[in-house]
Amino acid sequence: MSKALEFVDEQLVIDLTKRLIKTPSVSGNENKLRTLLAIEMTKAGFTEVKYDENNNIVGKMPGQGTGKTLLLASYIDTVPPGTMEDAFNPKEIDGSKLGTKGKVITGRGAVDMKSSLAAMICVASAFKRTRSRLKGDFIVVGLANTKSGKNLGIKKLIDKFELAPDYIVVGAPTNLNINVSHPGQAIFEVLAKGKMGNIGYQEVSENAILKMNRIISCLNENINLPKDKLYGQAQMFFSSIISNPVDATHSIPDLCHSLLVRQYFENEDPEQIKSAIKTTLSKNNFKEGVDFLINLRRHFRPFKAPDDSEIIQHLSKAFELVTKKSTQIGFWKGAVNISEIFKVDTPIVGFGPGNEKFANTVNEHVPISQLVTAFKVYTVLAEKICVQLKAKA
Repeated sequence: MSKALEFVDEQLVIDLTKRLIKTPSVSGNENKLRTLLAIEMTKAGFTEVKYDENNNIVGKMPGQGTGKTLLLASYIDTVPPGTMEDAFNPKEIDGSKLGTKGKVITGRGAVDMKSSLAAMICVASAFKRTRSRLKGDFIVVGLANTKSGKNLGIKKLIDKFELAPDYIVVGAPTNLNINVSHPGQAIFEVLAKGKMGNIGYQEVSENAILKMNRIISCLNENINLPKDKLYGQAQMFFSSIISNPVDATHSIPDLCHSLLVRQYFENEDPEQIKSAIKTTLSKNNFKEGVDFLINLRRHFRPFKAPDDSEIIQHLSKAFELVTKKSTQIGFWKGAVNISEIFKVDTPIVGFGPGNEKFANTVNEHVPISQLVTAFKVYTVLAEKICVQLKAKA
């Protein structure tokens, strides 16, 4: 049984999720949300709340030093709202309009990952009400700058604030499955080179935008993408494009820059992928250095948690206690960059409310039933690890 589960306030987590969504936190601009989180964490019962110059924030309920420590982590930053209506005005609506059963909360960050962050923070409120005496530390971490790739990683945060987690759970959306893996991702900078010229004299110029168009068509038509038994076919797409000069109407651009994103699997390497892209372009009459340049900007490797990780067993039992059902082992198909940010030896798995396919979309939302269930599961898990488990002598 769980004593803390009796003190879970469902409305508390719903209201906090909405407050977090109302506070914009596009990657690189998390200051306001970090300030709000410091207030909410203190109010919830965290006796130690700290943050760094990059807006990463840590809430800690210290234990007596005789037990195990659990660290729950979510990202506090989001992608821009784009064309999403009322992105920062969360609403409770019938989810059937968006392809989800039951009531949902809408808004940018609803599923990625402000709902799980709210659920994690509210665990402290349940502990506070039970007056539970923790043997090990209970820690919640909110990570900033994850979308931009500028997060310095949780290891530096762990070292800086002297944290010592025995287990880590990431709140990325899993539909309440326990996710244990994700594919890798490589981001390449592709530069198409043309020849600047004055409008009216295209015969002595070469439009870099048109050349980039041909490069994109060439790669889309000729690159053979591998398939994986678990993830399916690797995804490849161009995510950004810009010309030089920018916003010019009087001259033909001589440069065009784009970002190419490519998923990859365990048996692949980003440098080999770059080499294959260059070979494909060369075979189709594009000359490296003359027509194009390509560089690897950033990548994170495929991630796979060990099958025998104790945290999987603890999380499964917590889920079963709350729902009376068995959870499923799953995986992320999207860009959950655990291997990039969590470069630690501590066992890591993912568990969070909502479906990742709605992250970063105009229809981003989280089911309220899953939000509440996640809150309860985090609470039972934290109670098991931080209150009941003893540290090995």
